[in-house]
Amino acid sequence: MRKLLLGALLLVCGAHPAYSQTFEPGYLVLQRGDTLRGEVENAFWEEPAKTVRFRPTATARPVTYTSQQLRSLGLASGRLLRHELLTIDMDAETRLPYLSHRITHRPRPDSVMADVLVQGPATLLGIVLNETRHYFVQRPGQPRLELAAHNYLLAKDGRERIADANNYKSQLLLYFGDCEAVTSLLSNTSFTEEGLQRLVRAYNRQCSGVALPPEAPAPPVAARPHVTVRLGLMAGVRYNSMRLKTTDGPSGPLDGHNADGRPHALGGLYADVVAGGRRLAIHTDLQVSQMGNAQATAVAATPTSLVSSYQWRATHIVAHFGLRGFFPMGPRAQVVVGGGYEINSFWGSTSEFRYGGEVYEFVYPFHGTPLPYLEAGLSRNRWSLMLNGRLYEPDYFYAYPTTYNYTNNPWSLALTISYRLNADSDALPK
Repeated sequence: MRKLLLGALLLVCGAHPAYSQTFEPGYLVLQRGDTLRGEVENAFWEEPAKTVRFRPTATARPVTYTSQQLRSLGLASGRLLRHELLTIDMDAETRLPYLSHRITHRPRPDSVMADVLVQGPATLLGIVLNETRHYFVQRPGQPRLELAAHNYLLAKDGRERIADANNYKSQLLLYFGDCEAVTSLLSNTSFTEEGLQRLVRAYNRQCSGVALPPEAPAPPVAARPHVTVRLGLMAGVRYNSMRLKTTDGPSGPLDGHNADGRPHALGGLYADVVAGGRRLAIHTDLQVSQMGNAQATAVAATPTSLVSSYQWRATHIVAHFGLRGFFPMGPRAQVVVGGGYEINSFWGSTSEFRYGGEVYEFVYPFHGTPLPYLEAGLSRNRWSLMLNGRLYEPDYFYAYPTTYNYTNNPWSLALTISYRLNADSDALPK
């Protein structure tokens, strides 16, 4: 059994999280000009998409296209991405570990899938690169203008603070200085997608010289939160091994005995906080099960020991805190892999070794280790089937008043089925 456990843990360690399977109606335009209509996987891209999965029907096997094969893609939920050659300031940075004390610019051309935020005489594109937001504005007859978030470190009075080097308002004032409809809005415009969209649309309506039809209200779309929470119930079975082995000398009467060694029903609750790309989740759960045996186990006498018995039982409460990754298996299911830290608590425990009419301490509850728990399984719609495994710190037991010393290397396996209670916030209305 231990060899099977170790094999399963190694298999989980070799797996890597990938895309979720949130398909919705949409289209792809290939570089050769073909338009493919069907269902596009919405991977909730934060950084520019490198690959996109498409299937013509809900039952067809998905086909993966690289960003270099695409001109654009559109999703029914409203997102439009277009392949663009952009000159990007690679020194624009907002991550604290990468900030410097100088304001530098390093423009470099790159071909990326960018969000199309405004279309018309003037356009607005957006990307996120290394967690830093970049916008690109272009009006007729003018080169494209990049606006990028940019922080740096400023030393003052012996202390360092983060300063903002994003001068987007000055850049926009120079770029749209001849359009009063834009300049009048600048002072109250924040560096957000909504704020910049309002400026570019104001130029298109009042300063572009192009007669535009009245702007129709955007069609209602399903709420697509950047981060979503999945809550559910879980039930299953857990097996714990606490097998004793004599450490030195001849085998003792308890050698080979397992203080647990039987399956126990478990129940619990779980929560997954799923990141925007739907590839990774922060996972936590709480599980309750019984351990050990309610009846004492008799141990026969030997030439060097009397008849004895032992009993170990407890209510086992486990809390898991870790990460889960998801990648597709077929058109509908997902493989789930994960790992993290486990906290054990034991309630109402009984641990007795009876020998010669006296009662002594028996084995102790599991000791935690730096080793993580590991898990793997399958998910489909609201249901998940998961296998969870864990090795624990070795423990020792001295069978006083005998002269035998025993070691115990606990491990556990749990098989659970989970049901998600809340609705899928990514699902489009039918």
